[in-house]
Amino acid sequence: MRLANIASPVLTSVLLLLLAGGAAAGTERGVWVRPTANLAAIDRQFADIVQAGFDTIYLETFYHGFAIYPSRVVPERPGLESVDLLDEYVTRARAAGLRIHAWLQSFYWQADTKLFPQVPRSPLLDEHPEWRTKLANGKATDSAERGHFFANPAHPEVRALLASLTEEILSRYPVDGITLDYIRYPFGFIDAGYDETTRDLYRGYAGVDPVELFKNPLDPRWRQWVEFREDQVIAAVRAVRDAKQRIRPQAVLSAAIFPSSAWMRYTDTRCQNWRKMLRLGLLDAILPMCYQPSLAGLREEIRTVKAAMGPGLTVRLVPVLAVGQKISGGRFGTDHPPMARQVAAARLEGVSEFSVFCLDWIRNSVEGLDLLSGTETAKPTDGPLERIVAPLRRLPHLFRP
Repeated sequence: MRLANIASPVLTSVLLLLLAGGAAAGTERGVWVRPTANLAAIDRQFADIVQAGFDTIYLETFYHGFAIYPSRVVPERPGLESVDLLDEYVTRARAAGLRIHAWLQSFYWQADTKLFPQVPRSPLLDEHPEWRTKLANGKATDSAERGHFFANPAHPEVRALLASLTEEILSRYPVDGITLDYIRYPFGFIDAGYDETTRDLYRGYAGVDPVELFKNPLDPRWRQWVEFREDQVIAAVRAVRDAKQRIRPQAVLSAAIFPSSAWMRYTDTRCQNWRKMLRLGLLDAILPMCYQPSLAGLREEIRTVKAAMGPGLTVRLVPVLAVGQKISGGRFGTDHPPMARQVAAARLEGVSEFSVFCLDWIRNSVEGLDLLSGTETAKPTDGPLERIVAPLRRLPHLFRP
C-alpha cells in the first residue's frame, strides 16, 4: 500500500512536524526500529520518530531468518503474506523526509522457539543443515549465545545468500543503505567454526584440524585459526559490498560492531575484525554499539574506534547509544546515563552523529520521546557512582600483551 492511498491524521501531523523543523542537515540522529504489521501502529511509530527528533531509521528487515517483504531469496515472515512491510516503511520514510536503512541480521538465522515461543522458526537452517556452524564441543551455537542459531560465515552459499539478499533489496526498494548486524561468530565461552565445512577449509589452509588446537592467545597456531575465522566474516562483508556496488554504489554499507579493545582479539569468540574491515575500505559507515553504563566508558569506546580509523579514512562514525528503560528485563537494563549526556559525551570526542537503540525501549524509558531535548547544553559528566566504576573498567588495559 502506498502513502497516497492512506488518509491518516497521524501522518498529517508527522508532515507538519517536519515542516516546523527537524534535525540539522548532515548530522544523523538515527533510531533502530522493529517493524509492526499493523498499519495504524506504523503511523504511530513515525509520529513518535519525528516528535523525538530523529531523521534516520534503521529498519529490521531480515531477522530471525525471515524477511519483512515478499522475497525470492529468503522466506517471508509468517503473517505478512498480504502486506509488503518494507514498502510500507520506505514509502512513509520518503514522504516524511527521513532516511531509511535496511538492517540485516547477517548470520543469526534462527531463534530457539522453545525459549522464545513468540518467534516463528525459520526453515533456513532446517532445510540446509550444512549451513550451520558448530561449537568446539560439537554442539549448536545456542548453547554459547543463548537462543541464537548461527549460519556459517565460511560457507560460500551463506555468503552468496547475503549478497543476493542485498541485491534484491537495493534493486527493489529505494533504501539509503544496508546495515549488517550479527556480522560475526557467536559470543560465549566456547568458540564456533567447528563444522565440517570450516574444518575442511582450514585443514586445506593450515594443514591442521582446528579441533586439535588448544585455546591459547599467545600460541601462533591459535592466532592463525582466529585470523582465519575473522577472514571468513570479512569475506561475507566483501560479498555484500560487491553486491551493493553492482546494484547501487551510492547506497551506504554500514556494520554494527562491538568496539572491543585490540588486546581481546585472540580471546574474543566473535572473530569480528572491524579494524581490518576499515583498512580494506569495505564499509561506508561504522556503528560501534556503545552500550556503556558510564559516560567515561562511552567516550573510551569512541576513542577506541577513532584510533583504529586513523586520520586518512573517510568512513563515517555513528555510535549506537542505549537508552535506559523504566524497568529491568530489557537486554541492556536501566543503567545508562540520560541520552542528552551521552550525546554530549560523544560530541566531546568530536562525534556529532549517533543512533539510539531502539524505538520500543525509548517508549519504555523514563525520558520517553523527550530523550534528545537538551543535547546542546547537557554536560558530559558522570555521577559519583560512575566515577568509581569507570576507573575499574580500565584495569584490563593494564594487562595488554
